[in-house]
Amino acid sequence: MIALPVALALLAASPAIPSAAAAAAAQTATLPQDEEIGQVDHAAELIGAGKPAEAVALLDTLIAAQERRRAGDARQVYCARSEAETVLYSGRAAREKKAAVVLPQSACYAIFLKGFALIDLDRSDEARPWLERAVAMAPSNAHFLGELGEWYKIRKDWAKSRDLFARAVAASDLSPDNRKTFDKTRGLRGLAYILIEEGKLDAAEALYRQCLELDPADDRSKRQLDYIAGRRGKKI
Repeated sequence: MIALPVALALLAASPAIPSAAAAAAAQTATLPQDEEIGQVDHAAELIGAGKPAEAVALLDTLIAAQERRRAGDARQVYCARSEAETVLYSGRAAREKKAAVVLPQSACYAIFLKGFALIDLDRSDEARPWLERAVAMAPSNAHFLGELGEWYKIRKDWAKSRDLFARAVAASDLSPDNRKTFDKTRGLRGLAYILIEEGKLDAAEALYRQCLELDPADDRSKRQLDYIAGRRGKKI
């Protein structure tokens, strides 16, 4: 199951945002969160159980209901999984003098999971717009950025995947505490993979070692370091 964590994570290097300005620009929508989160979690369970088609059917119903609630609302729509993200998006709207609404995380996870399920159904090209839509609603969600980065990485679009992985690493400071390490190491591994493809083994090794400093049990990074050592051995 893909949990929807509610732990708070503060952005370390962000400037202070006046609360009055933020409140004027954006508000957190009041939605039936328990019911929505339950449906999103159930969709995640279906995907995990190898039933992505059933998950898509459930998510289509949920997404349609969400869109009906927002019909006629011209505000910029954001979605946050932490208080830190809510503050960031609200402050952005205030600075840009745009009306915005910050929705509960279930609103964008439904969209994200549809993209994820479509990939499992071997409909990867159809998945991209849903992943991009999730990122548009939550541009500082490291999980979404990393998944979209993987989509482009598989297609060897190094420019787009590098940008998305770099954004994921930066955004991981906003992730809930129990997701920070996962989100950051995933982004770092994505960047390191691209460096390997470019033949920049020293730079890739440095990133994988950074991952191991964050998570000594990161087997993916260990395997890639072994691969790098093997590549170097073949050159001798």
